[in-house]
Amino acid sequence: ANRLGLARWLFDPRHPLTSRVAVNRWWELYFGMGIVETLEDFGVTGAYPTHPELLDWLASELLRSGWDSLAMQRHLVSSATYRQD
Repeated sequence: ANRLGLARWLFDPRHPLTSRVAVNRWWELYFGMGIVETLEDFGVTGAYPTHPELLDWLASELLRSGWDSLAMQRHLVSSATYRQD
């Protein structure tokens, strides 16, 4: 009904969409292509994730860390995947 209610809904752990979108954007920033190709559309008309388990795991790690965006980005750039040519 108000901005506080919207913020609580967006960041509720039972609502994983926000964390998935955040992780997907960082993935696209560092790897050049998101896990979900349509960055702006996670809905029914959007693309399906190429690796849904990875997206879910990264999103859950972001939630587990208390939304520590720096730690998540550090995790991405220190991964073996990032170090590959």
